[in-house]
Amino acid sequence: VGNTDKDNKDAEFGETKARLWVTASSDDGKVNAVWAVEVGALKYGDTTRGGGLSGDGINTETRWLYVDFQMPMVAHESRLRVGLQPIGLNRWLWEETAMGVRYFGSTSLLDYEAAWMRAENFLDESNNDDGYFAKATWKPGFADLKLGLFGVYYTQGNDATDAAFDLTTGAQAASLEYNQTDYFVGLDGGLNAGAFFAVWDLIYQTGEVEFDDPVLNGGTDDTLDRSAYFLHTDLGLRFTKDWKGTFTWWYASGDDDPDDTDVDNFDNIDTDVLGSVVLFEEQVTDDNSWTDAPYLLDKGFQMYRVRLDWQMTPKLGTAVAANYMLLAEDALNGDKDIGYELDFYSTYEIWKGLTWNVALGYLVAGDALDAYAGDAEAANGFNGDADDIYRLTTGIRYKF
Repeated sequence: VGNTDKDNKDAEFGETKARLWVTASSDDGKVNAVWAVEVGALKYGDTTRGGGLSGDGINTETRWLYVDFQMPMVAHESRLRVGLQPIGLNRWLWEETAMGVRYFGSTSLLDYEAAWMRAENFLDESNNDDGYFAKATWKPGFADLKLGLFGVYYTQGNDATDAAFDLTTGAQAASLEYNQTDYFVGLDGGLNAGAFFAVWDLIYQTGEVEFDDPVLNGGTDDTLDRSAYFLHTDLGLRFTKDWKGTFTWWYASGDDDPDDTDVDNFDNIDTDVLGSVVLFEEQVTDDNSWTDAPYLLDKGFQMYRVRLDWQMTPKLGTAVAANYMLLAEDALNGDKDIGYELDFYSTYEIWKGLTWNVALGYLVAGDALDAYAGDAEAANGFNGDADDIYRLTTGIRYKF
């Protein structure tokens, strides 16, 4: 893995991840109980988690732990799920695990769900982190068309800023306590029409960040007002059964002025975003990415990507992709250009269920990355010297 430090440092490591699902179901499928455990991101030689000599360590995590059941006296699928469970509301906003209660169902024309999830619990009810959402997806029955509409109310109480220092002055920054409330409204969907396919997402975010003390506008205001948005589309064509091309574009709004009382950057809840080997999680070892959100810090993001997939043989698949990436708002040095990235992927099935995977990415660093280089500081206008960044990941995966 290369980095943006001026000394062009490299690092190599090995890593193991394992997941095991245990499902208990009634004979008629009306009741399920699931316990999924994971040994995640265990690096070779990591003595703190059992990756060193002798291998002893505490490294097993609970991934899922829930019960769900079919609602009585309902003919179509209509289920209630309680516990630690996967959330698939929208892959750009919230697609991860969370603890809570979720009601979901499906008919021939409509998928629906509603949920309450608790992200963090305190004895003081006003400080709890809670998420409430509902979604309905219409399936009219032609071209595999789906049209989804969803809304989210998400509260975060008693949080604190974690800035270690002021980037401009270098002075130590105080930790500030705040409460945050977010509202999301979104549209998503997709279709397949012959060889053509498309996917789209539109999300608007509003809400406020309220500090415990007046710290804004010279100590005269305590509230930041949020207005942000996210747009995405995939447009693709299946040339043959073995060839597929996809154009991807997304835009996450950023904040252009950290000193005003408006917050304009899109801030999602919990996701694992693909789209780049170097920056995002499109790699074999997806625990080692810059970010798991579709943006960088509060500057937003713009993605332009073309990907070509080729199933060379029934066992061997390859893909290449070219990205042009920018921030939505200027970095501290006044630039937006993240750079160009070239990616290569390959998957080979050695035996049934056993695959060898490769993901290689090379990012030609743009001027905006100079602001994040190791030698960037206020004295030089945050114009450091960012190196190109490369990442190569390869691994063996067995799924059964």
